[in-house]
Amino acid sequence: FFENEFEVSLTLVNRWSMNFGVGSRSMLEERFDGERIFGYQHEHLELNHFTNYQTNKSLLLSLGLRYRFKEIFNPIETDEIRIIEQIKFEPINSSLFHRLRLEQRFRKHTIHRLRYDIAYWFPLDQNFSLTLGTEALYAISSQLKPEAEQRFSIDLEISALKDLELELGFEYRIENYSQDLEHEFFILTGMSLNLD
Repeated sequence: FFENEFEVSLTLVNRWSMNFGVGSRSMLEERFDGERIFGYQHEHLELNHFTNYQTNKSLLLSLGLRYRFKEIFNPIETDEIRIIEQIKFEPINSSLFHRLRLEQRFRKHTIHRLRYDIAYWFPLDQNFSLTLGTEALYAISSQLKPEAEQRFSIDLEISALKDLELELGFEYRIENYSQDLEHEFFILTGMSLNLD
């Protein structure tokens, strides 16, 4: 898969901030037992919004809304609305950060997901940094069996320009490993603009 995202961050008053984003995902190729099944396909276009409250220097609380347009690319798919509750914890003087998310995905049926992400960030020099992370995910629904997933990622961030950050990353996902194991590889690109 190829996934890219553009995000704008806006600082408000009294520890409040907002993030607005647009992203897309495309499948570059799908293989089964070494055989090519599908070539390039556009998967979705998404709009994101997060409202954030910084309780202290280490703790950020967020409430998000995401809309994924899927039907315009594939008529058998259903558009998705997602509500996201998030806690991000970055201990002072530490390169580790933690993120806990609860999500409600509204599609043909509702799926509830719990996600825990832990990552280690370290600078390479004044303009480049590297992040290594892993995320565990558990999904439940009244109409589907529970699903477990694990993700591993590496990201290079470039912050040479004032208020603009660029990102290039790779992610490996072990999908639904308790029932129907799938392996997915992602190339990630991102651009983040800070409007402080």
